[in-house]
Amino acid sequence: MSVGGAVGYATTAAGREETGTERARLPVQAFLLSYQQRDDLNRAYEGLVERCMREQGVPVKALTHVRPPLKDFLARRYGLTDLEQAEQYGYGLPPSGHAAPPSAPKLTTAQRRVYDGASEERPQGCVGWAARQLGDDSRARDTPYAMQLQRTTWDASAKDPRVVAAVARWSSCMSARGYPGRTSPVDTPGKVLAGKAAERAQATAEVRCNRSSGVVRQWFAVEAAYQEAAIERDKDTLIAERTAALRVVERARAALAD
Repeated sequence: MSVGGAVGYATTAAGREETGTERARLPVQAFLLSYQQRDDLNRAYEGLVERCMREQGVPVKALTHVRPPLKDFLARRYGLTDLEQAEQYGYGLPPSGHAAPPSAPKLTTAQRRVYDGASEERPQGCVGWAARQLGDDSRARDTPYAMQLQRTTWDASAKDPRVVAAVARWSSCMSARGYPGRTSPVDTPGKVLAGKAAERAQATAEVRCNRSSGVVRQWFAVEAAYQEAAIERDKDTLIAERTAALRVVERARAALAD
């Protein structure tokens, strides 16, 4: 089970000591929406759905606000990096007021038909109508090309000899600390740990080995280089995709201002 890798959405994430830069950002992040932009989009969408339901005569109570996943784009991308968090929570995350996205709202049959059912006036129901009001029929906000690029560069960088060598140093460090058999900082332990204290101890060892081996710094640098090359090849496509996504953000913020 992976704790890192090419997952999640971009934000203006700070790398700090994990990457050796004050405000580290992967090149692809310039083409991805920020956490705040995605959160504004969600709030506008939810508000439009609620408005549509009221106008159709089947109001619903306020939808539970869905916050975007993975606020920090670089968090755990190359393994655990937060020593204080590892010491306190092990492989887990600290408690957050932003729980996982809630399930779909409980609706009556009549509400469901209006919510996502088809009609001549509003195909795909209120959810489809809300997306169209934002100009997001094609889900431009997902920036699919940029997201695929960051997945591809993560995969490629993981196989790069420089990263492979850094991962080997990390593995040797873990063995020296009493955890043999750990082969990658982005994989969780294969066996069940004996209690929370043991989990915290191992997670802390991982962070310390990440730092001493330089694996995070090396991996970040290698992936950044892969991304720069990929962006240069497809810059026009990425710019066009981000421009379309920003238009959706502008519509969403206008809707929130109404």
